[in-house]
Amino acid sequence: MVRPRTISEGAKRTTIYLDPVTDVALNLIENSRRLRKEKRYQPNHIVADAIWFYLEKVEGKTRQQLEALLPAPQDRQETNLKEFPKKGKKPS
Repeated sequence: MVRPRTISEGAKRTTIYLDPVTDVALNLIENSRRLRKEKRYQPNHIVADAIWFYLEKVEGKTRQQLEALLPAPQDRQETNLKEFPKKGKKPS
């Protein structure tokens, strides 16, 4: 059985460093969520939830405001890359 994908397609890998006390706090939250049988118990989910909580409560920003800052898919510029035929093969 394949587990469902929990990370979005456009996610970027990031490295963070935690001091021992913060690591214990993260583990406490993770284990508490597991006991409550929540689906979002992995460290990346916990950190993402904390970021969104901070942005909404402290900075007063909503997800919709941040999504409006991203370019729409049709606004992205097309590349000028050309595909060249492989050596020894005739183009079709």
